[in-house]
Amino acid sequence: MTLPPVPKSAELTLAEQTPRSSKRLLIVVLAAGESKRFEGVKLAQLVPSLSATETREQAIICTHIERLQQLHCQDLDLERQDTHSPQYAPLLVILGAHQHVLQPLLAELHSRHFFDVLINPQWHTGLASSVSLAASYAKEQGFDAMLLTLADQVALSADDYRQLILTWHETGKDVAADYLDDLGVPAIFNASTLPLFTHLSGDRGAKSILKQQAQQGALVAITLPRAAIDIDTQADLASWLALKE
Repeated sequence: MTLPPVPKSAELTLAEQTPRSSKRLLIVVLAAGESKRFEGVKLAQLVPSLSATETREQAIICTHIERLQQLHCQDLDLERQDTHSPQYAPLLVILGAHQHVLQPLLAELHSRHFFDVLINPQWHTGLASSVSLAASYAKEQGFDAMLLTLADQVALSADDYRQLILTWHETGKDVAADYLDDLGVPAIFNASTLPLFTHLSGDRGAKSILKQQAQQGALVAITLPRAAIDIDTQADLASWLALKE
């Protein structure tokens, strides 16, 4: 079977990869935060979204999920049941503070391509509770790794995520984005790394684990400068929208 081509903009292409065994990767969208600095429901804000036929506006969280849904299993050589039709990489969305606003926004995307949604009842304790919940889910479902993404990293493209995944396949190691002279998400963690997430607390995300894995030579860093752009405040959103005009 001939695999669909990866866009030329990706730094790694499937043609450059050696054969790989099928792995099960869970893509996680972290979207449970209160977004207190934004003073509103940040992920429900409308931003331009380019579809195949038109430019339209949709919520930040929907734009993010739609971008991740472009990562077909066939593109990435992930495990799939039917090799004759596109299969979408398994996706998990974690909601919390604004679940009643955000969950209805996901209905259309969910009807097109199924994904799981978990509600984090401990969202108020900080980011660590969502990361730990995602890690527990990935372990219980028998995934080989999970890709952590933040819904407010609006500048990242499907190619950026594809590059992370292909590097994970190639090296077998954890993979993280490198931006602003530091390691961060999006990042992929192998199943053997997931138990470390049970020790996180408060607003500590995955950064401490990334640094630990890097020190042990168990992590590969990929330069992704666009990961530095996220939305924390109303001013951030205004600046981002001005750049897109």
